[in-house]
Amino acid sequence: MSKKGNLIGLLSGLTWALYTVILYTVLNLYGNAKGDLVSAKGILLILITTLLISIVDLFFNVVFELIVLSKKNLMNEFKSVFFSKKGFGIIPAAILAGPFGLIPYAIASAISAPIAGALSSLYPVVGAIASFLVFKERLPKAKIIGGIIAVIGVITTYQIQYASIIVYLLALIPAFGWGLEAIFGYMLIKDDVNPIVTITIRHLYSIFILLTCLIVFVFASGEFSYVWEFYRGINFSDTFAFIQRSLIWPVFILGSFIGGASYILWYVSIKYISVAPAMILNITYVLWIPIIQMLPPFSQKISLNVLIGCIIVFCGTSLVIIGDKLTEKKSIKTN
Repeated sequence: MSKKGNLIGLLSGLTWALYTVILYTVLNLYGNAKGDLVSAKGILLILITTLLISIVDLFFNVVFELIVLSKKNLMNEFKSVFFSKKGFGIIPAAILAGPFGLIPYAIASAISAPIAGALSSLYPVVGAIASFLVFKERLPKAKIIGGIIAVIGVITTYQIQYASIIVYLLALIPAFGWGLEAIFGYMLIKDDVNPIVTITIRHLYSIFILLTCLIVFVFASGEFSYVWEFYRGINFSDTFAFIQRSLIWPVFILGSFIGGASYILWYVSIKYISVAPAMILNITYVLWIPIIQMLPPFSQKISLNVLIGCIIVFCGTSLVIIGDKLTEKKSIKTN
């Protein structure tokens, strides 16, 4: 099962990289984006922008996941769990991944994207500690070392600049939100709920929660026309400007479907190899993104810090994958 779980975990990282490239490199989501950090209204507009992208993205995630549930004859399980007390247990994960993760990340990113990216990537560390405290999940030393190395590699890919301590604190909040999210998902999975059912329910609750936040923020800002303006401004990036505008939403849907597949793979890998290793393998998206962007039609050059970071991530995740075998060999020698 660990081999299968490791492979699925790596695929979750690869698909997340593809999703990221399609939505944030092929598309220019921020064509008509507003917002600044000098006023309350400006901050609200930054948050509204983030929510507008996330809600539509999650909606298409759910569409994809429902298709998968239907294909796998899991719709009855989905319906029975969604309207049950057991299903309500995933709501904390929706809150942690949504408002608790997304909102501080949006503000921190507006100030310093490298700091936000680097510190929020500590979520596997938070997840590993929480998994140990809640499920008494003990990792082999090799996997612990590999996880630490992988996280260091992710942080290395970002060129972190100096900023206020508040920015660092804001960027750390998502690490706790995303790290603890998987704990509640794993609780459902351990309670014999299918991982695909679990992530679909989590996403549905996330949509409801984020929609509530969006309505509050839009009324607080008074920018009622901004929603339509923002969606009208979505376009292809300069490299792909030759593509017809009519294909913008099909490309968005494709990217979101791949994102939905990534979430499914991540939750399935959690089932097979537990929370911490699945999280560590999921962050290999940092390794896959520059590899994809080096290929045509992107043909981007890779910077030195990204190259070094990718090598470190590769070494760390490799150690996580072979950690069980190293432990087995050690125990055989000891016996």
